[in-house]
Amino acid sequence: MAKQLEFFFDYVSPTTHLASPVAEQVAERTGAEIVYRPMFLGGVMQATGNRPPGMVPAKGKYMGQDMQRCAKRIGIELHMNPHFPMNTRGLTRATIGLLEKDPAEALRFMKACLKHCWGKPDPMDPAKPEDVAAMCEAEAFNAETIAALASDEDNKAKLRANTEEAVERGVFGAPSFFVGDDLFFGHDRLDYAEEALA
Repeated sequence: MAKQLEFFFDYVSPTTHLASPVAEQVAERTGAEIVYRPMFLGGVMQATGNRPPGMVPAKGKYMGQDMQRCAKRIGIELHMNPHFPMNTRGLTRATIGLLEKDPAEALRFMKACLKHCWGKPDPMDPAKPEDVAAMCEAEAFNAETIAALASDEDNKAKLRANTEEAVERGVFGAPSFFVGDDLFFGHDRLDYAEEALA
């Protein structure tokens, strides 16, 4: 059985955008399977008493610059989303539904969501149905299917369950990774996760 890298994430996190391609590279080098675990970051932060880094002005300014350095090194674009903090629960619920139906399509959807939230000069507002529909049209997804998955009660329950599990296991932010019981927080700790997988 392949080793697993559990990836707890929410599209509201720009560092999830940074982490996604790095996690794929780690999985390729180690032969690990990435297990994607969408969660509601707002619920995690509320439960743990965490705060967005941008609430500390000096830290927020530094992080904006540092994330650009990271994006350049990774080889992706990063554009700050003017709608932040966005309501991404529809996207995460749709992702959960797709993961159960078609994991390959779910991965394609995840990449599209991250690109349209953080990787384009004109980022979308995922709380607006018209923005999500425009993304679906641009990326060849069925907007009605995505909307149905986003409002599905089972997917809502699974998002809550993922979020509760994340908190119970010690997650306090996104992205967070597990190799077994070991937690690795942030895209810049994936080298340690890789060591654990190897």
